[in-house]
Amino acid sequence: MNDEAIRVGVFVCNCGSNIAGVVNVPEVTEYAGTLPDVALADEGRWSCSSDYIEKMKELIHEHALNRVVIASCTPRTHEPLFKRAVREAGLNPYLLEFVSIREQVSWVHMNQPEIATQKAKDLIKMGVAKARLLEEGEEIRLPVHTECLVLGGGMAGMTTALHVADQGFHVIIVEREARLGGLLNRISGIRTDQRPYDPQELVKAKADAVDAHPCISVYTHTQLQAVEGYIGNFKVTLLANGDEQTVNVSTVIVATGMRERAPIGIYEEIDDPRVITQLALEERLLQQDLGEVQDVVFINCVGSRNASRGCCNIGCGIAVKNALAVKTLNPEATVTVLHRDLSLVKEEKKDLKAAMDQEIRFLRFSEDRYPVITRADGGLEVSTRDIILDRDFEIHPDLIVLTTGFEGDKSVEQTKGLLKLSANQDGFFQEAHVKLGPLDFASDGIHLCGCARSPKSLRETLDEATGAAMRASIPMKKGYVEAEGIVADIDLTDCKRCGLCAKMCPYNAIELDDEKAPQVIKALCKGCGLCAADCPTESITIVHYSDPQIFAQIEAALEENPEQKIVAFVCHWCALGGVDMAGVSRLQYPANARLIRVMCSARVSIKMIQHAFELGAAGVLVAGCEFPTCHYIEGNYAAEKRLKRTRKRLAKAGYDPDRLWNVWCSAADGPKFARTMRDMVKNLELDRESF
Repeated sequence: MNDEAIRVGVFVCNCGSNIAGVVNVPEVTEYAGTLPDVALADEGRWSCSSDYIEKMKELIHEHALNRVVIASCTPRTHEPLFKRAVREAGLNPYLLEFVSIREQVSWVHMNQPEIATQKAKDLIKMGVAKARLLEEGEEIRLPVHTECLVLGGGMAGMTTALHVADQGFHVIIVEREARLGGLLNRISGIRTDQRPYDPQELVKAKADAVDAHPCISVYTHTQLQAVEGYIGNFKVTLLANGDEQTVNVSTVIVATGMRERAPIGIYEEIDDPRVITQLALEERLLQQDLGEVQDVVFINCVGSRNASRGCCNIGCGIAVKNALAVKTLNPEATVTVLHRDLSLVKEEKKDLKAAMDQEIRFLRFSEDRYPVITRADGGLEVSTRDIILDRDFEIHPDLIVLTTGFEGDKSVEQTKGLLKLSANQDGFFQEAHVKLGPLDFASDGIHLCGCARSPKSLRETLDEATGAAMRASIPMKKGYVEAEGIVADIDLTDCKRCGLCAKMCPYNAIELDDEKAPQVIKALCKGCGLCAADCPTESITIVHYSDPQIFAQIEAALEENPEQKIVAFVCHWCALGGVDMAGVSRLQYPANARLIRVMCSARVSIKMIQHAFELGAAGVLVAGCEFPTCHYIEGNYAAEKRLKRTRKRLAKAGYDPDRLWNVWCSAADGPKFARTMRDMVKNLELDRESF
C-alpha cells in the first residue's frame, strides 16, 4: 500500500435538519473535493442508513478509494458501524477517519451558520490531512487456556472458584492460613437475605463443596513467591513450608479479603483488656463467653469518617448486630451504642428495631466531640453528650467495644508488587475503573472481588465473587483475548534502552528483553499513548494516532487565522463524552476551537503543544477524564504532570504558559466543557466572528 496512490473518499452527512439545518452541507462537500488526494466527496442524507452504507461501499469500489473520511456525528456512537462498512468494502478499517460535524458544529453553533460551515470545513480538512497518513492496523489475538488462580480462600475466593470450576476450568486456590474460610471463621453471626445465618455452617458447606470439586486444587499455608507473564501465560511460583512449586495459569482472581484495623486516634493509647474491638467481641460471642459483663458500651466510627478516611461501610450494621447478640446472650445486661449516626441497609434496620425493642440504648454524639474514656476507681467511665437530647451522660461499663475500620489483608503489599497492582492507603486493591471495570485490574486476565476491594457485606461479597468468576471465564471460554489494533509500536533504531516506557506503562504491556530492549505485548497494549508521548528518543508510535498524523491535523487546523484559533486535544472517553453532551444539550459556545481526538490525554506530548504555538495558535486545551477516574488508569495523572513541565518549557521558549489550558471532565459534564470554551475565548480575548 505504501507505493499506491492515495485516494481519499469524503462522505458528508447532512443528517436532515440536525446538520444541514445549520451547516451548508453542499458547500462543505464541494470544498472537501478540492482537498489534496481527495478522489471523491459525496453528500448523504442519512449516512448511517443501510441504503447509504451500501451506496458508500459501491463508491469505494467504483472510485478505487483507499482512505475514507466520514463527516457526520460522534465517533463514540457510530464509528464501529462505519468501520464494519469499510471492512466489508474490502478496506482495512484503520484506514477510516471520523469527523464530528454534528455534536462539535451544528448543534453548538446553531445561531452562526456561516461560522459553523467554516468550522466544518476545517474539521474535514484536518480529517483528510490525517487520513492521507493512515496505515493499516490489525486486531491482535493471544491464546488463553483454562487454568485460573484464585488468591484467597475466604467466602469470596471459594465462591468465585466454584463458579469458575463449574464451567469445567481448573482452579487453584492459594490460602495463606491453615484452613479455608477467612475472616468468617472468627464471626459469631451474620444476616443476609433478611435471615440470620451461622457463619461456621456457611464456611463448612462452602469448604466441603470446594474439597469435593474435581476441578479445584487447594493450597493452604501457601503464598505467592513470584509471578511472570500475562493473560493466557502466567507463570506463578508458590511457596509452601519452604518448598517452591511452579504452576501455569491463564487468569488470576484476587480475593485476599480484609482485616480489622487497630484503633487509631483518640483511643489509640488505651491499654485495657476491658476495651476491645468488634472482632474480639465476635470471638467471645462465638464461644458464648462474656464472663460477668453486665454493662456494655459500643463506640462507633473509631478512626473513620474523618479527614484521613471515609465511612468503613459496614461498621454500623456490625455494631447493631453485636449489641443485639450481647443482649440475647445476657438479657439482663445494659447495652448502649454511641454513634455519630447509623448507616444501615434494609435488613440491618430490622436488627435495629429488635435492638430497640430489647431496650438497647442509642446515643448520638457529634463528630467534633467523641466520647471520652477514663478510669475511675479501678473501673471504666465513658462520658458523652447526646446531640438529640442535648444532654450529658456518664456510663460505667464493664466492657467497651470500639467499632474500628478495616484495611487490606497483610499480603497486599507482596501481592501488589508481584502482580503490579494498585492499592489505596488502606490496602484495598483499586479496580481498573469504578464504573467500566469494577471487577478488573488494569492488566488483562487479573480480576478482583469481595473485601479485597473494599469492606462489604456477605451478600455483596458473594455477588462480586460471581461477577469476577464470569469476567475471568470469558477469555477462557473463548480461548483467546483480542486487542484492538490501536497499539504501540517501537522502532529500536534510535532507542536508548532507558526502560522508561516499560516502567510507565499502566498495563505492563512493554517488557525488556535480556539486552534491555523494549518489546510490546500487543495483546495487552491499550494504545493510550503515554509511552510515546514521553519517549526521549521518539522511538514509539501509536497506530492510528502517530506523531505525523497528529501534527498534520494541527497544521491543517492552523493554516488560516491561527491567531483566532484554539487547538484542543480531547480524550476519546470522558472528555469527548462531555463534548458530545454539550452538543446533545445544544449548549452554545464560541467556535474558535478545533478538536483533535486522542485516545487519552496522556498521548499529548510537549512537542505537539509547542508545535501549535509555533504555528501561531491563540491557545491550546488538553481535555481528559475527571479525576480520579481514567479509562487508562493513570493517563490523566500522567497528562497533568506533563502539562506542568510543558508550561515551564513554553516559558523558556518565549510563549505565554497561561495560554495552555486543561480541563478534566466527566462524560456527562457538557456544561463544564462549554464553560471552558467560553472562558478560554474571553480570557484570550479572541474574536468570535473573524475566523
